[in-house]
Amino acid sequence: MAPGVREMSTTRRSSWLLTLVVLAAGIGIIDAATARTWDLVAVFGVIMALAVAAASGLPGGRRVLTLRPDLAHWLALRAAAAGEPPDRVADRAIAAYRAGMTDQEPHA
Repeated sequence: MAPGVREMSTTRRSSWLLTLVVLAAGIGIIDAATARTWDLVAVFGVIMALAVAAASGLPGGRRVLTLRPDLAHWLALRAAAAGEPPDRVADRAIAAYRAGMTDQEPHA
């Protein structure tokens, strides 16, 4: 599978995993606080902060797009040749395709 396609599905999986880590750390903080085990409160707090920081670094707001293997391979080759992310190459390719089918400008 091409790097761009695998990367998109990994982002969704990573965000769910980090959400579960934050939830588990939150439960751990509550449990440790009720037991008055302040060192565990600190440990769970650090875990929660690191998971939130990692989640904020994930790209968001993009829909997942499944490509045929030949198109994913072409996309990966074009991105590598241009030295830019596959997402940007895919954006331009789809915009040019849309412009060819309609009277819209590629960047409109």
